[in-house]
Amino acid sequence: MTKPAEPSVIESLEREPLRNIVLLKHLEAFPDHTQVHHAASASGTGTLVLLEVAASAYDSRTYPAATFAALISSDHPSLTRQLLDAVPPDVGVVFKLSSNGDRDVVAARFSLERTTSVLSFTARPSRFAHDDGVRLTAEPSEAMYTFFASQDHDRDWLEPLLRSGRAFTCVLEHGGQPVAVCFAFENYRRVWEVGGVFTPPEHRGQGLAARVVRTALAELERRQLIPRYQVHEENVPSVRLAQSIGLDQFLQITHFLHAPGATTR
Repeated sequence: MTKPAEPSVIESLEREPLRNIVLLKHLEAFPDHTQVHHAASASGTGTLVLLEVAASAYDSRTYPAATFAALISSDHPSLTRQLLDAVPPDVGVVFKLSSNGDRDVVAARFSLERTTSVLSFTARPSRFAHDDGVRLTAEPSEAMYTFFASQDHDRDWLEPLLRSGRAFTCVLEHGGQPVAVCFAFENYRRVWEVGGVFTPPEHRGQGLAARVVRTALAELERRQLIPRYQVHEENVPSVRLAQSIGLDQFLQITHFLHAPGATTR
């Protein structure tokens, strides 16, 4: 059963869209598969989103033993503690936490196993310019779709976004063939994410990926959109790319898996 987010809760989260981007995008993408719990005090506000893991392709593939994914945005440990009353203790839960404070509060009640961490970066204005060698297109070639599919970005997902104007692709070509690609898509309202960065092995080490990413960021700024670049911590080349072109990290979401029956109450 779902517990929809009240408009006031959405408005509260939208005041800091980058900080709360993970909660916002899950609420928009899975409105029939989320429960939302909110707490407020003199210390601020806290929001818990419980997502049914079965509704998310990524979560169901990565955490098949979990029933819920729990996402928390909280201003104070006391609020986090209050929100945890809504998390079932007797089912598998993957907690997605953005602070050590929240981790400590959750760990006092649930047994946690760290699994991965996801880093989010953004760009300051006027830092990037269009690369004359990079082409923007909403109609990727078959080779580009193949590159995107190799990273689990299915054509059935990307093509409708391109057709509706909620995405674009960037490509650098040599001899008529793509040698570096990426795309940008609407993540949540004005926040657009750059992803799908790929360079064939024989063309790596030449800075080609950086060129398509810089162009995507320049285009997002031209459209007055907020850029986000997300990468798993184990993807070291992509982390280095973000750092090398001067992106600023604004968020780190760490995943912790709780196994059924392992509470520490």
